[in-house]
Amino acid sequence: MSQLLLEVNNLKTYFHVEGGLVKAVDDVSFTVNRGEILGIVGESGSGKSVTCLSAMRLIATPPGEFAGGEIIYHKPDGTTVDLLKIPLPEMRKYRGNDLAMIFQEPMTSLNPVFTCGAQVVEAIQLHQKLPLAEAKALTIDLFASVKLPNPQRIYDAYPHQLSGGQKQRVMIAMAMSCKPSLLIADEPTTALDVTVQKTILDLINELQTEKAMSTVFITHDLGVIAEIADRVIVMYQGKIVEQGSVMDIFSNPQHPYTKGLLACRPPLGKRLRKLPIVSDFMNTDAGSGEVSVKSNSISVKEMLEQVEIKPEETRQRLENLQKNPPLLQVQNLKTYFPAKKSFFGKVLSWVHAVDDVSFDVHEGETLGLVGESGCGKTTIGRTILRLVPATEGQVIYRGKSVFDLSRSEMKDMRRHMQIIFQDPYSSLNPRMTIGASIIEPLQIHGILNNDKQRMEKAAELLTTVSMLPEHLNRYPHEFSGGQRQRICVARALALEPEFIICDESVSALDVSVQAQVLNLLIDLREKYKFTYIFISHDLSVVKFMSDRMVVMNRGKIEEIGPADEIYNHPSHEYTKKLIDAIPIGTLERIQTRMKNKTGHYTI
Repeated sequence: MSQLLLEVNNLKTYFHVEGGLVKAVDDVSFTVNRGEILGIVGESGSGKSVTCLSAMRLIATPPGEFAGGEIIYHKPDGTTVDLLKIPLPEMRKYRGNDLAMIFQEPMTSLNPVFTCGAQVVEAIQLHQKLPLAEAKALTIDLFASVKLPNPQRIYDAYPHQLSGGQKQRVMIAMAMSCKPSLLIADEPTTALDVTVQKTILDLINELQTEKAMSTVFITHDLGVIAEIADRVIVMYQGKIVEQGSVMDIFSNPQHPYTKGLLACRPPLGKRLRKLPIVSDFMNTDAGSGEVSVKSNSISVKEMLEQVEIKPEETRQRLENLQKNPPLLQVQNLKTYFPAKKSFFGKVLSWVHAVDDVSFDVHEGETLGLVGESGCGKTTIGRTILRLVPATEGQVIYRGKSVFDLSRSEMKDMRRHMQIIFQDPYSSLNPRMTIGASIIEPLQIHGILNNDKQRMEKAAELLTTVSMLPEHLNRYPHEFSGGQRQRICVARALALEPEFIICDESVSALDVSVQAQVLNLLIDLREKYKFTYIFISHDLSVVKFMSDRMVVMNRGKIEEIGPADEIYNHPSHEYTKKLIDAIPIGTLERIQTRMKNKTGHYTI
């Protein structure tokens, strides 16, 4: 049997859009071998997802166009077929049976009006023609194999009744239902908790080993690639810029773009003044897209050493911050939500989202809140700002009880307390220009004399967040995710607040864009002396941003203390579990994984 499973030769996938032609995949060639996990990594827009959607023939034509190339599938019987040449009805026979795909967002991939079990049964009956009873039994077995709790309950549950990690497992079960030769996983762990991400990665590794199945794993995070891939392809602007074994890519990256991706992930073993970004390693010609190495190009290790902060400097900053009076005091805070009501509306049980939480935030400090989804960290942030009513407790800001303020007094208080939400797209009104969105808080609070002055202020704010004044007349959909998050930061700065809550503000961004936004928040903190509460499920990001860290679990504080101290010497098992789940991507960890997988260190 041939070692090759899939050959992609000189693939070109273009899109005809208003204003020209987008070469999403531009002359890309690679192979996938039987039984291996191939990682494809790059930023949003690099072409990695479009490459795999092309292999599945899931590109809408028009506006898409297969402008050239071939995708050769090597069948188990030794024959081959070019997937781009066969008619679509024939292609449907290969989807599911031979090639299966897990999409990035399981909620949009699952039909909300059908149970999870019914959707998997449909896929099985479509391809395997099994009776309903056999298809149902196979579905429940598949749910058990992907380690879903109580498979019978999941079978009867609707997608909205499951967590993000559980929905992703349902998608994996559906993809595995017809025992495909190749599984394509398109960003299957993006925006999931690190603990859930680890279970998904472990599950894909186990299934690949047990079923001798090939996997193409797409992600923007090289840390995740280090946990799962055998070989790696790095894509940039529709082209492959580097490929090799996972050990080669991590130990000796050749292309400046690869170096940038490796460097911009917050390291755990050291504290940095700022995160390196891709542009620190390469120049890009905006017109041609040509990439060149910077004249002062250095290694990832040398770059990190240049921006490293010594431990004594970190300790001194923390000691100085502790001398400042508390800007914010949270005292015995409780926020409960109704879980079950009687027919007459009486609450029968409550969800204790925040359960007796107390902490102080000192002026100029960044306090990190970290924990899994559902731990209560976002509810704390919203309760502090009175966006969610508290059940009990007090929030004291500069000596005033926030919960005792009248409506007009709270409006004035919100000039000093702002929030940056997780999803910048849903935070911005799609029918308002960026300029209108930024000046809206200035209008509400009657700041400046007229809208002309406010627009001048908005232009100044956009410049502050490294955007251009001419962007004021554009709409949110005309910007990337990182740019929209910068716009939300500019709007939060409009009222010149003292205190900002960042609620998962970088969780769904590419690691390279994430690094830019985190650096921006650090620069603004130093320039304007902001005080932050930084909320995230990613402990590595929280550690980079925070002076002190609060670890939360099920509405309660597990531990609180200096961020470096908690990482280096965690005192609770829950914190240790969060740390162990972080994809750190060290050479030692890759070597250990490869040794366990193949019996020797490299492949």
